[in-house]
Amino acid sequence: MSLDMDPTAFEGPDLDALISAAGGVVYRRNARGQIEILLIKKQGGFWTLPKGRIKPGEEERLAVAREVAEETSITGEVEQLVGQVVYTIQKAGRPRRKSVTYYLVRAVSGRPRPQAKERIVRTRWFPLTAALRRIRRKRVRNIVRDARALLLGGPEAKQS
Repeated sequence: MSLDMDPTAFEGPDLDALISAAGGVVYRRNARGQIEILLIKKQGGFWTLPKGRIKPGEEERLAVAREVAEETSITGEVEQLVGQVVYTIQKAGRPRRKSVTYYLVRAVSGRPRPQAKERIVRTRWFPLTAALRRIRRKRVRNIVRDARALLLGGPEAKQS
């Protein structure tokens, strides 16, 4: 499990204004038994993992399942913790810290469909290696590498 933090995540006046989010590394095994990861692409964005804000009083694992379903139309079994990233975003014209906790999510049912109301323009299954090549943000790539190690079992799976 990794904790990947942006060094600027704790700077600025809004240290108490943490945005808490949860995301999923949604996976399945294809007909040949290979692991595939579901990535989404938001309007004007890059390929990434589904995630979203945790509602007040909502349990983290329930938030993961809800966000995955809302953004991809996939229902899944929320499994073990993969890791957490903390970084700074601009919200309402000011810097805010955002913390996203990622879990493995085994796809159970549904067919991936982009959800326009969530500003998702594409959803697609990728083999693990191809998913890592598509993801531009290092913090998200690191989460997928950690997920690969959990899914394949062993630290050697974290390489590349």
